[in-house]
Amino acid sequence: MGTPATAGVFICSASWHNATPDNPKEYVMDAHWIWWLAAVVLVIAEMFSGTFYLLAVALGLLVAGAAAYLGASWSIQVVVAAVLCTGSVAWIYGWKKRSARPDEHPNLANDIGQEVRVVGWADDHNLRVSYRGAEWQARLADHTAADRTRQVWRIRDISGSCLIIE
Repeated sequence: MGTPATAGVFICSASWHNATPDNPKEYVMDAHWIWWLAAVVLVIAEMFSGTFYLLAVALGLLVAGAAAYLGASWSIQVVVAAVLCTGSVAWIYGWKKRSARPDEHPNLANDIGQEVRVVGWADDHNLRVSYRGAEWQARLADHTAADRTRQVWRIRDISGSCLIIE
């Protein structure tokens, strides 16, 4: 039988479109289902990441799907998604930045005051030390004199991954 190449194309089960005698059953998904499906996929992915950023993007996609459901044009849907995704990600970034407290080191409090052993000196203020079974980069605290004969030092502070010792 002479059927058009697009006859019977199955994309997803949303609705029938463009049914004509020449093209009897083209099955395509409505745009709002595509937006909502993408939002659900991102919510599921967020469960594995735990960062909230994918939830922000999913929110934008969800609202774009609502705009599609209400009959908005494709360009309006894309603008809604772009604005809400960008705005919600920026809000989460700002919220995380505001709520971060760089002066608090909850896990470092146990390290301050602990002893380290010298592995080797790079120069008069930088050295490698052994601490908790690994080698660490260390730097002498300000106004601490270098004593290459001393093998045991104490951690005074931590700057990134560098131990400040005295």
